[in-house]
Formats: sequence, structure tokens, C-alpha cells
Amino acid sequence: MQRMSEPLTHIVAELRLHPSEPDGRLSSICSGEYRGILGIGSEHFSARWMVPTGEELAPGGRAGTFGIEFLFPENALPHFKVGAAFTVWEGKEIGSGRVLSTTTA
Repeated sequence: MQRMSEPLTHIVAELRLHPSEPDGRLSSICSGEYRGILGIGSEHFSARWMVPTGEELAPGGRAGTFGIEFLFPENALPHFKVGAAFTVWEGKEIGSGRVLSTTTA
């Protein structure tokens, strides 16, 4: 069985999921790799990040800080400057985030 590689870190961001009611995600994002869509304005970008073993990102819970990798960083990074606010999507908006730092991979 092939094992997935750890995501590269293009940005470090603080993420928070909206409460489950009325329109948020119903369950936590548990430890392991998560793949989702991050949006700024009308632009949306595929991304992935790792939730550390034993941790979770719960709807309406505390924010978490994650290293995020973009599928196409050359398209995404011009939009994700330090301090930029963005949304987290999973068929609908389920959370929000803020860029804390950027890195060169």
C-alpha cells in the first residue's frame, strides 16, 4: 500500500470551522490528511493539510494552526498574503481562516 507524502507547506494559517447549525459541517475533521477548497473572493483553490494525530478541528470549536499545501501554488499564492482572510469549502462554506505566514517550498 502506497503511503501519502506529508503536505508541503506553502502557507501557515489559522482555521476555524463554523458551528454545525445551521449550515456548518456536521462532524469534526479528525487526525490525518484533509483535502478541501480554500476561497478568497470569487477565487477558489484546492489545498490539503494534516491534522496531527490525536487532534481534531471541531465545528464551532477552537481554531487550529496548520501548514497548508496548494495543488497549484503558482495560482493560489498571489491571493494568500500574510493577514489575508479566506473561507473553507466542502460543497458549501464550512469555515474560515487567516494566513499567518508564507513559506517557500
